[in-house]
Amino acid sequence: MKIINLETMSPLVLFFSLLLIVSSWEGVAAAQEKNDFDEPPITGFEDRDGEEWTTHEEELEFLEEVEEKSERMTYSEVGTSVEGRPLHLVQVGGPSPATDEEMADGQNMLIIGSQHGNEPAPREMALQLLRDLAFTEDPEREGQLEELTVMFIPTANPDGREADTRTNAEGVDINREHLNLGTPEIQVIGEVLNQYNPDITIDAHERPSADGNPDMEMQWPRNLNVDDELRELNEEMVEDYLRPNVEEAGFTTGLYGDASEPTLGLETVLSQMAGLRHGLGLLTESSGQQDPKYRVEAQMETVESTLEFYRERMDDVTTVVSEAPSRKMEEGADRSEPFYLDGADIREPEDSDVLDPHPCGYLLHSSQANEVSLHIDSFSLETEEVGENGVFVSMSQPMMTVVPFLLDGEASYNEVEGLALEDCSDPRITASGLQTLVEQLDEAGEFENSDAPYALDVHLRAVSHYEDQEETDKVVEHMGGFHNLLIQQLENDWISEDAFHMLETFADDLIENYGETFDVDRVMDHISHLSEDIGPRVAGSEEELEAAEYIEDEFDSLGYDTSMQTFDIRG
Repeated sequence: MKIINLETMSPLVLFFSLLLIVSSWEGVAAAQEKNDFDEPPITGFEDRDGEEWTTHEEELEFLEEVEEKSERMTYSEVGTSVEGRPLHLVQVGGPSPATDEEMADGQNMLIIGSQHGNEPAPREMALQLLRDLAFTEDPEREGQLEELTVMFIPTANPDGREADTRTNAEGVDINREHLNLGTPEIQVIGEVLNQYNPDITIDAHERPSADGNPDMEMQWPRNLNVDDELRELNEEMVEDYLRPNVEEAGFTTGLYGDASEPTLGLETVLSQMAGLRHGLGLLTESSGQQDPKYRVEAQMETVESTLEFYRERMDDVTTVVSEAPSRKMEEGADRSEPFYLDGADIREPEDSDVLDPHPCGYLLHSSQANEVSLHIDSFSLETEEVGENGVFVSMSQPMMTVVPFLLDGEASYNEVEGLALEDCSDPRITASGLQTLVEQLDEAGEFENSDAPYALDVHLRAVSHYEDQEETDKVVEHMGGFHNLLIQQLENDWISEDAFHMLETFADDLIENYGETFDVDRVMDHISHLSEDIGPRVAGSEEELEAAEYIEDEFDSLGYDTSMQTFDIRG
């Protein structure tokens, strides 16, 4: 060992020697601090060895710490609950999360925990899994994260989780609102689904009163309006991949529900809406009376197996998910398949209420379109303005899978009742359409006098006849009388103001439609009569008077008030 004599060193050499020693000590300390810093965080549930669930405050601290320590994870507040608690969207990808645009265009999956607040194991699974992915050193998992983003909404119902109740703070089961979007929590989930179009959506639940047998139940979207190829791949994922893998890991499995289970096929629940939005869906149901750690492990094993399926079958998943929207759009256009207002592939199709053939589209009044503006945005529905007061929603579009559910009067949970159209080549209001609207308004209780809708129907029946005969002048003339009849009914309080407004404005559109019609043959008939039948019309001649009377009669037939004035001319 060489001994350094500090007394013989110059001051400058001594300074740099001490600097090197201090720097070495600082490097060792920094390395030790980094090793401590790189320890992945744990949840409150893990910290207490499964004795108590992670609290809301612990979840917030946990997410912040994971983001701080891992470059793969980021999260943001995408909305709030009824009581103002945040709903977070967590994104995990490698080497760092993709941008919103990249995620929407690329591969991704979404895991949603604890829509029901008294089902806590899915939330714990989501928190642990997002942490494990953020810090994984498994080469296969790291490679997978470079190709896709895994998204989480760990706690979809934070108010219910805090209160340990199934419902949210308003007493609403939020997992019955994925069609109607009636709660702030589900509006957030709807926005996420619409923006990112996940290839796979996992809706994680528990059976609170179950004590096992089996440990984990699963299910895929069984709504009969889901694209056939998509549903077949989804069934294969559950039956041929997930169940064997989870059973091999030591958990018993089964399928959730039987033919009598009402949520199978129900368009308002997330497990079915995932398929209607053209993605694979998975419902997980752990057994709520088993050991908490065992339940979380069962959830973890199921979701990790889904990740494995996604990795091994990514090409198949991507193909079927990307092609499903165009197939459904084609079905909506050619009306080749019925639309099922209820039912599931686990039940006999003949037991379902169907639209066969389904309408080619629906005509809404602008006021109805305003009522469903949130749904139009959340489902990216394509609409077309028709006249001043009409909005047309065609079935020839990718999201035709929800259009009748929202707009058809025969659907169980429709938001408005649009006019179902059988011919969409010219989707404008007609007299027969107004007749249907009067009938709908009558059924909705918008008339105080039973004679009122009958009188309107009789009047429109005559207008419809003139429409069929293409007597446009008679249509316009009689629609003027329809206006007068509506005003009379409003003045006598026989019709509600909303119904009056809808019928009046649609009647205006109908008149405008026919008023703008340019009938070339009729024009030529007028010219021929004036120039050939009557002949030259010299001022002051009998032919001029005949022409004037002809024109007056034509205006009278269109419903105009006319008068004749005469004047003298020299010569």
